[in-house]
Amino acid sequence: MSENIIRPALFWNYNGKVEASWGLCWPSSSVAKINAYIAWCKKYDLNTVMITLNNDGLMSLFKPQKYMQVWDDASVDFAGKCILRLKAAGLIVAAVLWDNPAIPGAKYDPLWRCPDSLHDAFIDLVCPAINDYVDLFVVDCEGNRGRSEAWVEKRMARIKAACPGKLCGSHEQNVGWKNGKPYMTRRVSNNADFWILETSNHPDNGDNVSVATMVQEVECLVANAHGVPVIVGEHNTNILGTRSREQARAIIKIDGVYGCDGPG
Repeated sequence: MSENIIRPALFWNYNGKVEASWGLCWPSSSVAKINAYIAWCKKYDLNTVMITLNNDGLMSLFKPQKYMQVWDDASVDFAGKCILRLKAAGLIVAAVLWDNPAIPGAKYDPLWRCPDSLHDAFIDLVCPAINDYVDLFVVDCEGNRGRSEAWVEKRMARIKAACPGKLCGSHEQNVGWKNGKPYMTRRVSNNADFWILETSNHPDNGDNVSVATMVQEVECLVANAHGVPVIVGEHNTNILGTRSREQARAIIKIDGVYGCDGPG
């Protein structure tokens, strides 16, 4: 068993609905929601928040169709205050740079589809600006949905060059199933400092996956992660349910796993 260092609170309940922390710093959020999230983390002894800075439909620090051209001052201001509030609450803040996949015709499209030179410019500009206020950088949410392994590694190297010493990883579904056995659908980046796994099931279907099956899947990733610490960041939206807690308790016992989302 590895030390349970990272205890993410991705899914949480707010006003009777399941929410995800990705959107805490988006314009659709609020100070009241952030405060409720902090209270949730304290109640269930969870210590890590993952927030996303770019989503074709829901979030950008720039005006629509003006990625890396015209700042959206209101979004920048709210995102900054959100990060500061989460950090002041003692949480480990993981800043996720991009959400996947592209959403053609969405509010901020073609943000995701912009040239790599603009994404590199985003790293060079934004990552150093928030470096002192976040603890981890995550290249992508669901990087497997449209980004190549090489693309993720190049952005990871760029982040490390822009913010020396900062730990960097990605969030992906890397494991599939064939003939009743788990297998790697794509590799863990060679230059990753940690890896955040989303299990192969849709998280809404987490209660339909046995504990043994989920453990087998995570063990497959760990065995192929070339020693990179694994965090299971997304496995079951019914985060307070009996099955979700059983899954989390079993997953965290696996050597090479350093955290699992939700209370165990």
